[in-house]
This record gives sequence, C-alpha cells and structure tokens, in this order.
Amino acid sequence: RRLVGLFGGGSLAAEARCVLEARGIPTRVPEERLAANAPLPPGNHVVDTGDDAYTIGRPHPMVDQTVRRELIRAAGSDRSVGVLLLDLVLGDGAHPDPAPEIVEAVAAARAARGSRPLSVVASVCGTRRDPQGTARQEETLRRAGVEVEPSAARAAATAADFVLSVRQEVAR
Repeated sequence: RRLVGLFGGGSLAAEARCVLEARGIPTRVPEERLAANAPLPPGNHVVDTGDDAYTIGRPHPMVDQTVRRELIRAAGSDRSVGVLLLDLVLGDGAHPDPAPEIVEAVAAARAARGSRPLSVVASVCGTRRDPQGTARQEETLRRAGVEVEPSAARAAATAADFVLSVRQEVAR
C-alpha cells in the first residue's frame, strides 16, 4: 500500500518529501502531469499541484481546488494507495472555505474503494485570524475522518507511520 501526497504548494510538498525520505518512505515527483483519468505511475508520490504543469491557464490550487479534488478522488480510489497526504493553506486571497471541498473529494474516493480503508492525513497552514478560520477547517476535516496534524512535517511523519504499520502487518 502506497502513499500519494497532493499539495497546494511546492514548499510544503518539498518538506513532506524530506520527512518521508528520512522515515524510509522513498517518494517520486511524477515526470508527467498526473491526470485523474489515467492510472497512477508506480511508487509513492508527492505532487505540487501548484506547479506550472497544473496551473497553466487556470488559477492556483490555493484558490481553485478543482484539479486537486479530481486527483484526490482518482488517487484515493486507487486500491493500491493506502494513504493520502494533503495540505490546506489559508489566508487572504486563498479559497474562502477549502475544507468542505477536500472532504467531498475524500468521501468520493473512500466510497469508490468499497470496504478497503484509506487513511488521509492533512495539515492546515494558517492562523486563527485567517478569514477561513483554522479551527473550523481542522474540525471539518476531523469530522470526515481525516487525521489533522499541526504542520506539513508532522503530517508527513504520521503518514509515514501509517505506511510503515501496514508494511509490518503484511510482513507478519
């Protein structure tokens, strides 16, 4: 069971990759743009959906989460994926209420999997003064069964723990 990280920005994605690598979870940045209607390439992936490959001709995913939601549904529906790693970035100019859209995409992915579980770990980058309300965003994610961590690094470490625990169970 593998891991797919779908980030709204490159800095948090890079940080997550470093943490995952340090925990023994090798990751790749896909050579080609991921598409919701195509199979995932092999391996664990961390993707910056704010990269030019995903944003040419469209708003950044911090503003318009359409592409990232499609990828969450597709990757989460893939039964070889055991863990999704996500971030939400809040603040002025960002999406006014990102968590409900992410929750909808996660719910659709989980429904497509049937009884096969999907762990989802997320971080919310923001402050209580941000217009989206950090606490409200975190609570929306938690109510949907998303493990919420206080930073992208902690979220990556938790996601790595999930992957490693599954590996240990399979080895038994």
